[in-house]
This record gives sequence, C-alpha cells and structure tokens, in this order.
Amino acid sequence: MGQFRKLFFFLAAAVFGLSAGAQELSQPVQQLQDYCKRSIPTGYSPRLGILTLTPKSNLHYLFPLYHAFKDEEKFKKIYSDKGYYDELSQYFAFAGDYRTALQYLVKSYDSIDDRTRRKVYRIAEGLKDIQHVNARHYINYAAKNRRVVMINDAFAKPLHRAFTLSLLADFYREGFRYLAMEMLNNFSNHSLTRESMHTGYYASEPVAGELIRSALEMGFTLVSYEDTAAAVHTPNQRDSVQAANIYEVLRRDTAAKILVHASFAHISKRIGADGHIPMALAFWRLSGIEPLTIDQTDMTEESNFAYGRVIYQAYTQKFPLTEPSIALSNNSPVNVMDSSLYDLCVIHPPTVFQDGRPGWLSLGGKRQPTYIKPPAPAVFLVQAYYQNEIDNNDNTPWQLVPADQTYTTGSKKTYLLYLKKGKYKIFFRDINYHILSTLPIEVN
Repeated sequence: MGQFRKLFFFLAAAVFGLSAGAQELSQPVQQLQDYCKRSIPTGYSPRLGILTLTPKSNLHYLFPLYHAFKDEEKFKKIYSDKGYYDELSQYFAFAGDYRTALQYLVKSYDSIDDRTRRKVYRIAEGLKDIQHVNARHYINYAAKNRRVVMINDAFAKPLHRAFTLSLLADFYREGFRYLAMEMLNNFSNHSLTRESMHTGYYASEPVAGELIRSALEMGFTLVSYEDTAAAVHTPNQRDSVQAANIYEVLRRDTAAKILVHASFAHISKRIGADGHIPMALAFWRLSGIEPLTIDQTDMTEESNFAYGRVIYQAYTQKFPLTEPSIALSNNSPVNVMDSSLYDLCVIHPPTVFQDGRPGWLSLGGKRQPTYIKPPAPAVFLVQAYYQNEIDNNDNTPWQLVPADQTYTTGSKKTYLLYLKKGKYKIFFRDINYHILSTLPIEVN
C-alpha cells in the first residue's frame, strides 16, 4: 500500500488552479453549438431556470443542450462554471456522445503543471509487484457470502452502467433477486416493471435503460430507494432515508440478497471530514450487515477530479489493461487511489472508439454494431426504439427510452448503433428534434 500512498498524496498536494486544456469539439457538436447561437430552437424558453430532459413531460434529448449553448452565461451563474460543465457532460452522455461528455467533464477540473505530471509518471513507473485480475470474476468471488453488495457510478459515464449490467447474471446465479437503484423514481407514478421515462430521470440514459431491461428480463425486482424529500433534507438525512429504504427490503424478505447501484461516494463506509455519514455506512449501522462496496468512479478515464485523472493516465500507461480489472498486491485487493472509502476499486481500460462510438456499447457482445444510413441530408440524430415498446405506447416515442442513439457519423457518413437481436423502429430527427422519417429494422 505504501507505493500507492506515495503516488496519491504527492499528487493531491500538487494541484494547481488552472483551467483544464481544451480539446476540439466534434463537427456535429460544433454544428449544434452554432445552430443554438444563431437560431431559436423549437421549444426554447429564455425563462428556463434549470436544464432538463423533460419539457412538457416528454423526453427530449437535445433540449438541455439547446439551452446550455443558447444561454451559457446564465446557466454558469445558476450552476457555477464547474456545475455547468458537469451538467453538460451528463446531457452529452444521455445523447449517446461519450467522447464529448468526457471533454466537458474535464473542463470542470483544475489542472496539473507539467513538472508535477512528470513526477507522477515517474512514481507510477516504479510501481512493483502488482497483479491484475478480471474485475467481474473477482467481484463474483468476493460477493459469494454477502447479502448486500453496493457499486457506484458517475452520471456522465454510461460505461459504469454497462459494467454493472455485466455482473447481473453472476449475481442472479448467486441468489440475488433485488436490484436497488438510486436513479429509480421513488414517487407514486414510478414504473418499475417496464422501462420508460417514469422509471427514473437518470434511468432515461440509454445504457441505464438497457441495464434495467436486462434486470427485469432476468427476474430481478427493482427497488427504488431515493429519499423523496431529498430537496429539503440535509445530506445526512437523505443518506439515512436511503439506507432505511434499502433495509426495509431485508425486513420484508429475511432471505433477500440485494445489489445496490448508487452514485459516487454514497457507497462509502467512512465518515466524511465534515461528519457526513454516507448511505452505505448508515445502512451498516442500521442493519448490522456490512455491505461489500465497489468503486468504479476513481479509476475510469478522466476520473472524477484533476489529480485522479493524472493518476489514471500514469497508471494505465504503466499497466496497459484491456479489460475491467482489480489490482492485487500480495494476493489482496488494493485501491490505486489509496482510499479507505471502498472495499474494491474497478480499473476500467481506456475506451476504444469505432466510428465515434465506444466499443463497450456492445455490452460484452450482447449487442452488435449496426450501421444506419440516413435517408436525407437533414438528418442529425438517429434513435433506435424497441418495436414492441413503440407498439405498446400508441406508436409514439415521446416517453420511451431508446435502446441506443447518436448524432455522430462514421467515416462513411452512416450512424453506428449498438443493438441486440430483435425488431426496432428507427427515428430520424433533424437538428430541431423534428421527426423526418422512421424505418422499421430487424437485427439478426
């Protein structure tokens, strides 16, 4: 552990308050940005005070981007610069643009000077006696005698939902029958037996939708546990209510085994410096059951913060991983960030892109790359909806979550979607989100 501590604490003490370096945005993002600044997109409201996906109670995946670009200074004042970039990052991820989501995430970071960066790389290069094992296999082994396992995600990184999906089959075989998710709507209008916008706000991200659909198909019961009064509660109150809601499942079903999917440090088992008691620790104290906690947020590309980003880059240069992994030292798991917050730390390899889309969208081979040719030059966004969901929703997509979507075109000006075998209805939209045409397809 000493070698990891040296890496982490050296860099933590050396962060400089400089803005992160900018990367050039992709052509469709520049097109969207220019369009919003020159025109008035349909539905635009200068009075809007919050970025949202759901104007008029329907899903609209370009709506928050319209307003963020059109009224940048206003929303920077509302959210702060960092909050503005965080929000944009999340909404690009919702729209199926992972590369741009990462670019905007980094815009919210401080940066590290070159001298400090070189020192970090030298420390990382000196790491010794580290082995790496397949993260899914190791987690399955570590969870065998556990009743509650908690794993986290970052809002702007659908990769994390894809990895949780990869765990489901193993966990179901081990007797887990409940999937509790912070992102699920916990109000009376929620939809927990089929995926739609009423399943949860963050559940409207397409990979989250696939995670939910897969869990339901396997036989998991979804558990919504968010504090419905979170807007007026303190962080401690919110996490305490979340813990109590999860514990209620165990009170009702004394044989229950639960996989909990939460955001960021809600799954920490350590009291915060400000005295905050996170959900996992509150649950442990309430139930007497120690959860196995698994972090994926620190050691994913771009990490969560400036020096985490540099540690990740230096570490993956030293160890060029090709699959999600757990680091071991003397046959025991170690957290690369030297954090005592979590039991395990998943290290995700850098994303490999194909025609602008992440390869991990295949969901471990469950989906196949499917190229869609646009029928007209005005097409901007391409969305694939499950045909049966469209049929059961009055033949409309307004409140449904796409299986996949993108506005990024590949080398042959076609759109690459990742789809399971089955029947879909493709919706072609222009930059103003108007439906230009539809196309039924079947993926074999």
